[in-house]
Amino acid sequence: MARVLIPCDVQYNLCLAAQEHLGLSWNGLARFLLVNPKTFENWYKCRRLLPKEIFDKLSEISGFSVKEFQLLPENWRLVKGGKASVERQDGKFWTLEGSRKGGRNSANKFIYPDYSEDLAEFVGIMLGDGGISRTQISITLGNSTDHEYVPYIIQLIKKLFRVTGSISYPLKKDAVRIRISGVNLTKNLIKLGLVEGNKIEQSIDIPLWVLQSEAYIKACVRGLIDTDGCVHRKVRRERDGREYRSIGISFCSASKPLRISVIKLFMRLGFRVAISGRTIYLCGKEQVSRYVNEIRFSNPKHLNRYRDFLPQYGWVKIS
Repeated sequence: MARVLIPCDVQYNLCLAAQEHLGLSWNGLARFLLVNPKTFENWYKCRRLLPKEIFDKLSEISGFSVKEFQLLPENWRLVKGGKASVERQDGKFWTLEGSRKGGRNSANKFIYPDYSEDLAEFVGIMLGDGGISRTQISITLGNSTDHEYVPYIIQLIKKLFRVTGSISYPLKKDAVRIRISGVNLTKNLIKLGLVEGNKIEQSIDIPLWVLQSEAYIKACVRGLIDTDGCVHRKVRRERDGREYRSIGISFCSASKPLRISVIKLFMRLGFRVAISGRTIYLCGKEQVSRYVNEIRFSNPKHLNRYRDFLPQYGWVKIS
């Protein structure tokens, strides 16, 4: 069967675009295409080249345009020119297998950043709304709520890794997704203490190097709150028609090790927290004000909510 040779990140995005257009899971899309889910997993994870028939179907379903690709003959693995046809592209086209073997069709190189406050904040963002696959990292946010935060993350990524992330908008979802593709990038992030795959199943936790500095701790907490946190208002009503309105900051995570670490970090910084189920609460005008001044928000939606709530803080008479 003839195969299509395209860059690994393009192959993944083509599969992803078809999945999002149909609103199916990966296994659901495999069944739609009448192929084995394991076989399809090898395609979207770029372990194998796409057959021409599947490439055409995915392109038709998704409307994703691949302007430049190479069609390899059915016996491309057997003929002498098969391997050379890839190498002749001067590294423009590459596969995961090729990157492991090295040579001219190797994966893109990414710098390994030094420990810094910016890196600690990025780690916090990844622990919150980030994900790592074998070949790509992604950060998924709410499009209607976090659209002002996206440019900040793009600039942070550019500053740390000297690359520009791509932005996409998943269909049928109020979401915006930032992506960077590169096998070596994911390897570097794993070295920094992040994990590939399901964060909850692997008991994701804050990397130990973040704990070396109070500045790193504050930056990492900022990234966590900006993504998985919330600024909320609590109202207590009295029988005499008065209300007491207070402002709080909360953080929620399904990862127990991460929740325990966040509690310890707040305590190390001198904050008092309350805990209810999977949610950690930072309450009280003094504590919230101190958070805003010392740790700060990089996500504008949190700062805007705080400023909106602040004038209404305290006792209010309800007529």
